[in-house]
Amino acid sequence: MTKLRHLQVSAFRGARFPLPLDFGSKTKSLVIFGENASGKSTITDAIEWFIQDRVDHLWREDCKQEALRHVLADDDDACNVEVRFDGQNRNGTKSLSAELKTTTSFANDDTGDLVEALKGDRIILRHADIVKFLDERKGNKRKAIADIIGYEEITQFRDVIQQTNNTLKKEGAYTGAKQQSETLQGDMVDAAGQVVPDRLTFLGIAIGIVEPFNLKTVISDESSFAKALEELRGLGSSAEKIKAAERLAQLAKACDELKADIDHFLGEAATFIDTYNALAKERESVNKLRLSDFLTKGQAVIDSESYTDDACPFCLNPFDLTKLQTEVTQRLSEMAEIQGKFDTAKGLKDALLQTISGIGTRTKTISETYKDLAGCEALVSSAAGATVLLRTYYRGLGTAFDALAVFEQPEGFDKAVSDLRALCGSGAKKALEGAEKLGLTELEQKVATTLGTLDSLGRQVRDFERAQRIIDAYEAQILTLSTIFERFVTIQNAALQAVLDTISADVGAFYAKLHPKESVDNVRLTMVGEEGVEFEYSFHGTPTQPPRKYLSESHLNSLGVVLFLANARIFNKHAKFLVLDDIVTSFDTSHRRRLLRLLRDEFSDWQIIILTHENIWFDIIKKEMGQHGWLFHEVCSDDTNGILLENSPATLKEIIEQKKGKEDVTNDLRKLLELVLKNICHALEVRVAFRFNDINERRMADELISQLRSTLKSKSPDLLKTQIFSELAGSALIANLVSHDNPDKIVGEDIDVLLEDIEKLVSLFVCEHCSRHIRADIAVPGAKAISCRCGKTQIPWKA
Repeated sequence: MTKLRHLQVSAFRGARFPLPLDFGSKTKSLVIFGENASGKSTITDAIEWFIQDRVDHLWREDCKQEALRHVLADDDDACNVEVRFDGQNRNGTKSLSAELKTTTSFANDDTGDLVEALKGDRIILRHADIVKFLDERKGNKRKAIADIIGYEEITQFRDVIQQTNNTLKKEGAYTGAKQQSETLQGDMVDAAGQVVPDRLTFLGIAIGIVEPFNLKTVISDESSFAKALEELRGLGSSAEKIKAAERLAQLAKACDELKADIDHFLGEAATFIDTYNALAKERESVNKLRLSDFLTKGQAVIDSESYTDDACPFCLNPFDLTKLQTEVTQRLSEMAEIQGKFDTAKGLKDALLQTISGIGTRTKTISETYKDLAGCEALVSSAAGATVLLRTYYRGLGTAFDALAVFEQPEGFDKAVSDLRALCGSGAKKALEGAEKLGLTELEQKVATTLGTLDSLGRQVRDFERAQRIIDAYEAQILTLSTIFERFVTIQNAALQAVLDTISADVGAFYAKLHPKESVDNVRLTMVGEEGVEFEYSFHGTPTQPPRKYLSESHLNSLGVVLFLANARIFNKHAKFLVLDDIVTSFDTSHRRRLLRLLRDEFSDWQIIILTHENIWFDIIKKEMGQHGWLFHEVCSDDTNGILLENSPATLKEIIEQKKGKEDVTNDLRKLLELVLKNICHALEVRVAFRFNDINERRMADELISQLRSTLKSKSPDLLKTQIFSELAGSALIANLVSHDNPDKIVGEDIDVLLEDIEKLVSLFVCEHCSRHIRADIAVPGAKAISCRCGKTQIPWKA
């Protein structure tokens, strides 16, 4: 697992000029302090961009790469993030041009592979990340945990099963069969007082229907049922008249049912045609639905962490990536609206085709069954003609829908349907009148009615069985997929809970270290239902969830922090460094110290990078972790230079060299002189007057020189005779005057002289071998002198 050796950013975010950050050969942990809005999170953003090719909180509309280059960077300024990892020759540079083109170079393929592998590790935690995760719904928490542990593909497979199942439930054949089944069930209840699910049940009901006639034939199967019908017809004085009456009753019923179906069809057809034809007129837009999958995949590419080029990912032509993403999002939104209209029209189409199919069956039955019946010629002819037109209508509707063309009814269709409807009404009336004219006895009328009931109920059972076969076929698939889904979810959740238990062991232990002897304990992650993950904890001994029910902001913050730490320790495969950016906003002092001790005890071999804007927290870390070799930096910022490391004169010198001759550097010279003097005075333990709070840090150069001279006068008088001290007073005066409101600006020669004076001063007190200051607390044994760490540079010093 890897750590960071060196990081340098330039012209990136808040850093206008090169900002180096060295972790040393031992890849030490490091803390950076900076006031709010000082730009310290530039460090976090740089690491995230280098590894992830994006900065998540910036990757928003009209932001993205535009937010990465420093606003004052010239077109030819290199916007770079350079990273060197521990190990041999493992470094890389990511650059962003003025045209927002990203280029990446690595020392070797192994480094590129390492950076790619780091994308899957949990490295950076910001306070906003904690709040976002804790406020997520349980289902989104599950997805987030699944992503962390590498369950993405399993989750996608589960979603495919669910989507396929939902598609089956919406299929037109299935929904149409269900609708027909429900209608038939209602008809059967009206006819027989119950739902008749199959032919065997029908035969049993038939026994009860014919029972009042005391037939000799006992109904037990289809053969005996047919024989019983013949016996029933022979009960009257004329079997022929009964058959005729039966046919007329069946015709009347068939006409009434067809008329009702036509009325239903006319309403359905009007709704469909209005809805669909309006959509068909937007054919060009609807045709673009075929691009939906293409655009969705394209959006995934554009949004992915790996794609950052300002070019279309498909044609590779130059294109503003942010603008492209906006356009794709807008087009997908428009397509979603059209897709909704299309789905509605498809549902109406499927239902209408089902209705047409039913009407076609009825017209065909009438035209073929009653063509020999006197007085029905017009009805039979109309039904036969309508059958042909309905077939044409059915095919035309399907063809138009598939082609997204405006649908037009067959010529003469409206009149044919209207005529047929009218003939159905008159035909039913004539059939009933004809039955009355047969002069049937009361018994014969009962026989005819019974035969009609059996015939009608038999047809309903036949249609019901046919619909049920379709329903059963679909529901067998739906049930299979549902079973697969349920078992898959059970196995998935069991596996996920096992992982959660592993995570929870660390989460609970870490949380207990942050909040010992409090009313909250047994903190763990647990599955909630089939789709969720939530924190569970004991509150005064009672298992409770969710966290916000009782926990304070400090406790909630702790949950987010310990979950991140637990996940990083368990699942990070390559990164052994963590960046914690302002994560203790709601922590009180005691919990902050416990967090440091948690890091010390549980992550002693990890590299921790902490960024904070709080002075007290920074001081606590220095006291707690300074003895463990941690490094400490402070950043400041100004309008022209961006962020700087306070303890880095080298950086200020580089900035002055870059700006010299182009921009005013007077403030930079003053800062450089003051910083050099502060470091020297600190190393030599020079005493200055006490000042309150941060005023103590705002020492002017002349005051520092005065106190340094005073210290040297008593401790190293010979050194004080060095010429630089007489020259430095003039340089300090110049730097102070020109950096304030003064009409005279420092010129190029004065800049060079001032820099030379600073170099001479530094050479007296900084070792050229180890680049460290001579310190008052490093006494040279056996000599009245002090030295640097390596001991090669010394100055005389009176104890």
